[in-house]
Amino acid sequence: MNRRHRRARTVAAAAAAAVVTGLPAVLAGCASPSSDQAPAAGVCPSPGVTDETVRIGLVYPDSGGPLATNFKAVRSAVEARIAAQNEAGGVHNREVEVVWRDDQADPDVFAHAARDLITNENVFGLIVQTTAAGPSTKWLEETGIPLTGNAIDASWSQHKNVFTFASLFNTQGDPVDTFGRYVTANGGTKALIVLDPAAPGASALADRFEPSLASQGVAVERFDFSASASPARVVDALRRAGADTMIGLVQPQRFADAYAAAKAGGVTVDVALSAAGYGEELLAKGSAVGGMSVVVGYTSFEASTPAMQAYQTAMATYAPELADPNVETALASYVAADEMLAGLELAGPCPTRDAFITNLRNVKDFDGGGLIAPTDLSNPTAPASCFNFVKADPAGSTFQPVPPATADSNGFWCGEPVS
Repeated sequence: MNRRHRRARTVAAAAAAAVVTGLPAVLAGCASPSSDQAPAAGVCPSPGVTDETVRIGLVYPDSGGPLATNFKAVRSAVEARIAAQNEAGGVHNREVEVVWRDDQADPDVFAHAARDLITNENVFGLIVQTTAAGPSTKWLEETGIPLTGNAIDASWSQHKNVFTFASLFNTQGDPVDTFGRYVTANGGTKALIVLDPAAPGASALADRFEPSLASQGVAVERFDFSASASPARVVDALRRAGADTMIGLVQPQRFADAYAAAKAGGVTVDVALSAAGYGEELLAKGSAVGGMSVVVGYTSFEASTPAMQAYQTAMATYAPELADPNVETALASYVAADEMLAGLELAGPCPTRDAFITNLRNVKDFDGGGLIAPTDLSNPTAPASCFNFVKADPAGSTFQPVPPATADSNGFWCGEPVS
């Protein structure tokens, strides 16, 4: 079969199908043959698997208002990673097909879309890049559907069938000192954590950052930066606290405005660290964000590593419609597809959903081909301990990776638990 320059096969749907009440039973697995060749037709009865192909589903918000703009790169990135795999021979000599649905960032539509893909399209597993999956995760676990994606809350770590990576949201176990190490290495001594009290997960994130900072001798205060508050209120809070460090657990654009206001107001800010916002949209503010740092859970786009070069080559080859592949949602989606492929590979020549879940859960060093720090998938509730940090140059024209003091972690800052 000629796979040269073939994109992943996709089947588009303009809207989710009607609810299907009957769910297929998870078919019994078959013994893996000793040969690595795909079994003959009819021998492997797993959902979505034939002698030549294996079908997976993708759900993300292709429409649904402003939120969909942030997810526009998802399908291109997933297809690029799958196409590169198909070019290399697929998985156990099967070509991987992708069938996608638009959940419109709506939990009800997501539920309909997932049921349609599993029941009507007979997909083997799902790649999920959305904010709308939460209410359906329990059902997906009960149905035994392998799921990969980028976690958007702590609940993702509670399901044995769900695989993610480098999540800031895991709140079980001890915090890690990585953020404190970064702040002290850059001269910070007292921090103001700026958070939106109405933002889901912001308070939980603050509960992770505060002990991380304190473990390195950084004094900490919190400030609730509500949606109606002006940046000037953050500046006043910085002055009252005598803080030289700002930690942003709010929408990145709002944090950037507060940071710019602090600089304009003559407040010395040695460290301004945002939990999100790595991308061209932030740099559009120019020198106003000069010196601002951002937490990154993967290899930075500016790093000239073999893994990043392979990513950028795959995106240029198989996703030329994407004007800028160097965006967080694209890379996260690429890694989510890589994780699905890893599970399929580990499930064997005759893959079953149970084998996928069991074998991938035993992996202790998943790294997305070098794009993320090694992640222990066998301990899904453990918080990520390794991160990259990038800093906007003084002109705010580009981000620059900030290397750790030690060179033994592939460019990642890796910390230890704070007990």
